[in-house]
Amino acid sequence: MTRHETEIAVDEKVPTIEIIREFDAPPEHVFRAHVDPELFAQWIGPRSMTTRVTRWDARTGGEWAFANDRGGEEIASFYGSFHQVRPNERIVRTFTYEGEPDGVALETLTFEALEGGRTRLRGLSLVRAFETRDGMLSSGMDVGVEEGFDKLDELLANGSATPLELERPAQRHAHDAARFTALVESASAEDWTRPSPVDGWTAIDVVKHLVEWSRGLLQGAGIELPALDVENDPVAAWKRHVADIQAILDDPAGRVLSNPHFGDKPVEEAIDQFYTGDVWMHSWDLAKALGREIDMGEERCRAALEAMGPMEQMLRDSGQFGAAVPVDEDASAQDKLVAFIGRDPEWRPEVGLPAGQAEDQA
Repeated sequence: MTRHETEIAVDEKVPTIEIIREFDAPPEHVFRAHVDPELFAQWIGPRSMTTRVTRWDARTGGEWAFANDRGGEEIASFYGSFHQVRPNERIVRTFTYEGEPDGVALETLTFEALEGGRTRLRGLSLVRAFETRDGMLSSGMDVGVEEGFDKLDELLANGSATPLELERPAQRHAHDAARFTALVESASAEDWTRPSPVDGWTAIDVVKHLVEWSRGLLQGAGIELPALDVENDPVAAWKRHVADIQAILDDPAGRVLSNPHFGDKPVEEAIDQFYTGDVWMHSWDLAKALGREIDMGEERCRAALEAMGPMEQMLRDSGQFGAAVPVDEDASAQDKLVAFIGRDPEWRPEVGLPAGQAEDQA
């Protein structure tokens, strides 16, 4: 295990503290250690203290609270709320010391994927005044940060933070839909007309595709969901759609979905096999259309490639995927997967051009 140095920096014009540290583990592992309360309690703070989590709902809009104990006595407590939680990418939260309730800090944590399965964690804290910031720096916070990150290194090295397998279809859908929802919520009204990597599709077409075909598929299980107006309000329509699908997965009620292409399957199995993976794959399309980068997870991309490889000809003949795009042998599993399904990993939107014209203008 390599111990990396922690960088603590301040801004002369804005009362912020930036903390940067690299870890020898992928973003999904480091992220899990920040959102799983049992793991979080094992590494946060100096070695002389223990942490007791008293409230924890690590999702956008959720609340958190924990206390630090020494020798069985509580010496400090903290609380806040999660303003944004993007799996494996970003956490925005408030952070308040119980002893100074007016001293609310706004923290933004980003999880940057590095080569070799490593992560660069950046934490930016904005406080109310320079005096508050300087007081934090002179309090010995650097010791707590360093020792906490050293404990996190140990946690990551022993495999405790390896993400748990999402065992049920409902869990897998909730996980993948949350990431797609974060992208949808981040789009401006103008973003929806941007071209996407799918030939002839704009960003809004990616959302419409997922909503419309899956709601039609569910008719095979006798489930008639109302049509949604994605064009008029893509954010509201997508959230309603996610809630509808999640409700079915949370309580499938023994329903069977019949389809002429694959026969009869339990409805939760059909959604999991044919739809949830589509949400995951199209997250890349929407992210690219919006000018963003997204980490789909190297292990999952590798597994998807291995599963689809034997079916390549059938998939090509079905028209689901375009012709494979050549990539280097040492390309990442994500780039290889994207290329396999007919996308150019280096694709960038030509902003301001209608979908389908970007290539003509290149």
